Amino acid sequence: MYRTPFPRIDGLLVAGGRSRRFGSDKRRARLGPQTLAERSLALLRACTDGDLFIAGGGAFDHPVDAIFVADAAVHAGPLGGIVGALARSRFGLVVLPCDAPLLRGDTLVSLARLGRHHARTVVVRSRRGIEPLLAFYPRSALPFLAAALREGNRALHRLLPRLGAIEVMAGDAREMHNVNRPGDLDLALEWKRQRASA
Repeated sequence: MYRTPFPRIDGLLVAGGRSRRFGSDKRRARLGPQTLAERSLALLRACTDGDLFIAGGGAFDHPVDAIFVADAAVHAGPLGGIVGALARSRFGLVVLPCDAPLLRGDTLVSLARLGRHHARTVVVRSRRGIEPLLAFYPRSALPFLAAALREGNRALHRLLPRLGAIEVMAGDAREMHNVNRPGDLDLALEWKRQRASA
């Protein structure tokens, strides 16, 4: 586990959205013994040493050791949840969506280490481009992100360059696989089996 005494890095699970393309609540879809939301929350818990926040209700059927945060603005997408959680964070947040089931823990650890060392925004870059929901946001980014939210600038991928984000390359293209449709979950299950048997 990634543990150092100070400053503490908090985690944010982005678990909102309507799962329209999936056809049901994908947060509750199972990848082995855990739901997507459970797996992502466990990964955040193992890679951070502060509080755990969850943006988006209804992802869990049971109590979880995390703090549910309200979006800073309604219908603001992930930015609303990030601003809401950053306002409660002491130093910064590692952000993770619930629909990236093949993400590796060492990727999150790298984000946390770089964020802790530089006190700057750190973001993963994949073949698709920057991944604003696989990132570290320092508390110092809050005024800028909150202002963008008030002004209606909610596209995080456009805001990150203005934050001077440090980019970390994804080590494995499959690691960035998102579950948006039922077939995406089937593919993730197959790749998870292949990774386990390698």
